[in-house]
This record gives sequence, structure tokens and C-alpha cells, in this order.
Amino acid sequence: MRSLRLRLEKTQEQLAFDVKISNSEISRLEKGWRNPKWETMKRLARGLEMPLWQIVWLAEQIEAGASWDEVEWPPRLAE
Repeated sequence: MRSLRLRLEKTQEQLAFDVKISNSEISRLEKGWRNPKWETMKRLARGLEMPLWQIVWLAEQIEAGASWDEVEWPPRLAE
């Protein structure tokens, strides 16, 4: 999530304001200390200017062990 936020040149404070959650919650989410609820995920997707499915896809790739260099971005739908 941090990389996505930084691509938009947003601070944690700016993203927190945009999605109406605390700065400390953004920090915990970025560190992997928390898993967001569905409603929070939808707000984060809007704040990160990205469809929710792309964020979920990216998270699955990283959790599966892919490094940022191995992740194909942006993801493409299967043909």
C-alpha cells in the first residue's frame, strides 16, 4: 500500500484524510499489522485512485512471495 500511496505522491496524512481514517491506522495497514475491513478497502481504493480488484490482485501477488520487480503492473485481465 505504501508504494501505491507514494506513486501518487501522497503522505500518510493526506491518504488518511481522503479515506477518513486515522494516520496511525494508515501506518498500521502499511506495516501489515492490520487487515482492513471491506468498507475500509473500498475507501482506500478510492483514495489510491485504483479499482479495488487491482489492489486485491497486487496484494495476492505480494503475499504469494512475488517481489515488486516480479509483479506485472498494471495487471491485465485474462483473455
